[in-house]
Amino acid sequence: MLKEPESMDECSFFTRRILDDGTKLVAWVPKDTNIVNVKYTCGECGKSGEITQEFKKPITFVCQFCGHKIVVEPLNKRRGRRKKKA
Repeated sequence: MLKEPESMDECSFFTRRILDDGTKLVAWVPKDTNIVNVKYTCGECGKSGEITQEFKKPITFVCQFCGHKIVVEPLNKRRGRRKKKA
């Protein structure tokens, strides 16, 4: 069973999200590694699982129970910003 980090200082990447497909997840990359740990509840079948894999954006994996493809897209850096008028 994966142990979530106690502090953000332990991670080079951390996210906790609810995706558009209803999948709930927590993903983190411990410092000095290129391995992402993910705890999730699938939005398709509702079962919970864990994965560990090489860290690449977007984080993409398949639910180990139903085969549903889950994609964690990077957050848009411009989210919430307004475009400047010319």
